[in-house]
Amino acid sequence: MRKLDFDFQREPSPSPWGWALLLVGIACVAGVLEVQLDHGHQQEDQGARWARLQAAGGPGAQLAAADARDGADLIAARKVLERSQLPWDSLFAALEATDQADVALLAVVPDVLRRQVKIHAEARTLGSMLQFHRQLQQQPGLAQVVLVDHAIATDAVGTPVRFHISASWGVAHASP
Repeated sequence: MRKLDFDFQREPSPSPWGWALLLVGIACVAGVLEVQLDHGHQQEDQGARWARLQAAGGPGAQLAAADARDGADLIAARKVLERSQLPWDSLFAALEATDQADVALLAVVPDVLRRQVKIHAEARTLGSMLQFHRQLQQQPGLAQVVLVDHAIATDAVGTPVRFHISASWGVAHASP
């Protein structure tokens, strides 16, 4: 039998996995340092570019550009506010009130500036299209309902009638 030798004070020898892990860690630190240096150079370049722009434009040009941006933002905010105050409920109520099973709405395109809506739809028959048009004319939320054009789709199954209707919408709420 072999003698057991316990030596608790001896240093363990480094393993190959430990050395590999150390090398990977050093490579990662080197990569992070390289990226940091690259970002530092980019920041210096942008600072120099900013200084050239300030020198070329002067403070007056910067204020004018800021005022133009603020003015554009103000105009955009005003447009959003105007669109939110339109009677969207009356438009949707008018479209939902036309109970026509033979008509399918393909697209509803509101033109907010002109207060008009264009309706693209498809009906099974010409009679269904005309009935839908009459029902839209009777809706209180719409005015000047006009059948713009229609065409019989011979390439589709059942030869439906595709048509476009234009109507004034939200005229009572229009600002002068």
